[in-house]
Amino acid sequence: MFRSLHAPALAFIGLCWAMVGCDAPNAKKAETAVAKDTASQNTTDAPKATKVALLLNWYPEAEHGGFYAAQVHGIYEKYGLDVDIQPGGKNTVVPQSLTLGRVQFGVANADDVLVARNQDVPLVALMAPIQDGPRCIMVRADSGIASFEQLKNVTLQIDSTRPYVPFLKSKGLLDDSVKLAPYFGSVAQLVAGPGHAAQGYNFSEPFMARQQGVEVNQLMMSDIGYNPYASLLVATSDYVDGNADVCKRMVQASIEGWVKYLSDPVQTNEVILKANKQGLEKPALEFGVEALKPLCMKDGDASRVGQMSRERWTQLADTLVELNLIDRAKVNIDASFRADFLEPSGK
Repeated sequence: MFRSLHAPALAFIGLCWAMVGCDAPNAKKAETAVAKDTASQNTTDAPKATKVALLLNWYPEAEHGGFYAAQVHGIYEKYGLDVDIQPGGKNTVVPQSLTLGRVQFGVANADDVLVARNQDVPLVALMAPIQDGPRCIMVRADSGIASFEQLKNVTLQIDSTRPYVPFLKSKGLLDDSVKLAPYFGSVAQLVAGPGHAAQGYNFSEPFMARQQGVEVNQLMMSDIGYNPYASLLVATSDYVDGNADVCKRMVQASIEGWVKYLSDPVQTNEVILKANKQGLEKPALEFGVEALKPLCMKDGDASRVGQMSRERWTQLADTLVELNLIDRAKVNIDASFRADFLEPSGK
């Protein structure tokens, strides 16, 4: 088959056709056939983008901004990836979707990864955009509560199945005066009157309360030693082992996406607003980005975005073991995260 032909070669073909008695139209057809064949060959040679799906662990919000930015600004495309970002929700179970092969990548927090592995679900963390955990307990500013030690005589809306609840109890910070109630993603009770507190992410729920006229104090879990990485890019060990090149490209593109989002979120926020069907508003996203910056970039250093350390993973695992939430015999720190994808190619 012809790979490529220049004009002199095509003219020579036309002359040959004339010498053997072929007319100009037939020569023209020959030129057209060659051109089509060449175009077909070039199309075949062009690499096709690898199609993968990324499942979020919640409705699209600022905590997923970097992944959307990588899509919006063509960064995934630059790395040869065609990424389908799938919104999550209240009933989304990322580990199950990964193990069933419904998606190739997901978003989860570090404690989710270790708990899942303890249940024989082989999740692997690939990059961590949010370095310091955003988890907080919100209390009304007019309650006079300014520390966890002062968290008394309130009804606390919280997901009691989450690891940070037994952590708080182990520290003696949830005594019998604190009544636990289910949390449904709303700050309505906190806003309605005194005597209520609620879990939240510091870049989301506090803004919702202030928007409704109630100032809140944020008691950060990271300040008392519970600080898992958040919004991790995760996959299963089987997928990672069989698709190392795809994982490397996904990690590098996602890191670039997060750096882009933190510096220039405007276009990405427009896409997130359209993807979120829960009434998310533009000011909330703008607030979220600003609150995320110090969590992702200490002292404005973008070079830390995505990075993970064995020390942090070990500390978290030790905490979960002490709380009897995971079995030490099943802990394998080195299999729980991959740092080798974090360095750009050539380094």
